Amino acid sequence: MATSTLDLLNARVDLSDVLSWRVAQTPRFIRLFTGGRVAPIATNTEHLWLEGVDAPKTKPYLNYAYQSQTGVFTVASSAGWALGDMFHILGDTRVFQITNLTSTSISAQSVGENGTENDMEDYESATTGVLVFDSRPIQEGSSQGEDFFMQSHTESNFTQIFRGDVELTGTATAISQAGMENAISVQLQYALDAIIRRMNAALIFGVKTRRTSTSPGALGGLYYFGSQPDGLARPQTGAPALTMAKINQAAQDVLDAGCAPDTILCGPGQAQVISTFMASQVQTSLESRKVGRYVDAFVTSAGGAVLKIVVEPSIPDTDVWVCDARGFALAPLATRALHTEPATAPGVDGRKAIILGEYTAEFKNAKQALCRISGLKPSALALA
Repeated sequence: MATSTLDLLNARVDLSDVLSWRVAQTPRFIRLFTGGRVAPIATNTEHLWLEGVDAPKTKPYLNYAYQSQTGVFTVASSAGWALGDMFHILGDTRVFQITNLTSTSISAQSVGENGTENDMEDYESATTGVLVFDSRPIQEGSSQGEDFFMQSHTESNFTQIFRGDVELTGTATAISQAGMENAISVQLQYALDAIIRRMNAALIFGVKTRRTSTSPGALGGLYYFGSQPDGLARPQTGAPALTMAKINQAAQDVLDAGCAPDTILCGPGQAQVISTFMASQVQTSLESRKVGRYVDAFVTSAGGAVLKIVVEPSIPDTDVWVCDARGFALAPLATRALHTEPATAPGVDGRKAIILGEYTAEFKNAKQALCRISGLKPSALALA
């Protein structure tokens, strides 16, 4: 439905379709929230959702000793692992099976080399590492198996009201003007564009704030959910330039946490840096008359995932995010999706209409799906 054809004086008009169309025309962060997963409609000013990822079952070890054909791993706690469990060491292919457990140690024997070049004694040189659980073989006629019960936890975000008012006097609406800018429908289009920019900014920099009698409340955005203390992060020291390796490392972090990286979010400057270091990988047809190269997708060595590059001018130039964007979703409060309605008071010489909507955003599994690479060299210096 085109905004310019709306009858703004006689009825409330739903603008959610217009929102999707206009957002699709703008290369901004908000597009990731309107073109993918559809969130349930919010039914309260605090919107909750379930979280949970099937991350690999791992256990860091603090020391390793080889004694009588048995490897002994010192761990902070052996809870959750049992006799007979099969595991391997992260980065190696040898498979171990647990033969004995204490509260702080796991003793295991090798049951398969699987092509490893390491002997059992060789692991002592590393001293620390990560044990990766593989399976728990179950005996025939068993009465109990591995406990797969998972209790999801909830995360939440608050709704935020977005409003724009357009008011024209009767004289202003009667005067002919180039571009028809004195038409209330045109002014509403301008207001809608401004609201989309406000929503986009809130989705990036918004701080989750509960509504009270003295505070209107606000939704939390990317930096709020993506910068939690126990989330994924790759802070850089010494302001190095962005490299392919740094993106691969962040993508591997997301993958190891149980999510599937699919998006690189950055400003236009760092997008140029990516295009520059990927220039040797770009092939052009000899018949092409186009000059220049631009990379809009990145194949990471972390499982071969294809990461789409989304350029968002509001992202600080020294930051790049590697994300699993499947967790993003925009949720309107029930009956409060973006709409326009007349607001002209009786007896007023003029016309007034408002655009109003109340939304929140889901950042599902943010601690596993978002990895911020920060402290990078400014793009202008990296490109110089």
